[in-house]
Amino acid sequence: MKDATVRRLQELEEEYAFAVNAAIGENRDDLVDELAAEYPDAALAVLRSDAA
Repeated sequence: MKDATVRRLQELEEEYAFAVNAAIGENRDDLVDELAAEYPDAALAVLRSDAA
């Protein structure tokens, strides 16, 4: 796996962790669920871009 891909996955994780924590702080369980559901697809997109 390319270093750039690893960095992008780390950035993605940080972005989602921040967004989830903010949603929790706002008692937005619906948004937490939405973010959790979309994260795997976002990570897969990063991995697919590495393979291209």
